[in-house]
Amino acid sequence: MAKLVDAFPVLANELAQSLRSAGREELAEQIDRVTIRRVTFDNSANAGYLYVEPLRALNEVEANIVGVRSGETLPSETQFWTNIDTDNFGRITGTEILDPRALTTELRRRASV
Repeated sequence: MAKLVDAFPVLANELAQSLRSAGREELAEQIDRVTIRRVTFDNSANAGYLYVEPLRALNEVEANIVGVRSGETLPSETQFWTNIDTDNFGRITGTEILDPRALTTELRRRASV
């Protein structure tokens, strides 16, 4: 799939700005580089979720001993009411879009692919 910044440029820009304002530069840099892995859209809730491919591969110890777990859910101040999910290694794993507005058509289209 496409990079987040290419598929949803307004959203990506707002997410990166919000993260930078919150002092989370390392996550803002990831927003600029992550690739969308899968998109879901719940019509009844009018909300979408962007699953992204984490940027950094895990080493053997991280993958087999420590294991991947949920990290943080960070509310992000954007016009789309978003939450950014990370794993326990500080990698962005997805973004929840609770008020998609102008993104609705594109989210539905990508969710059906």
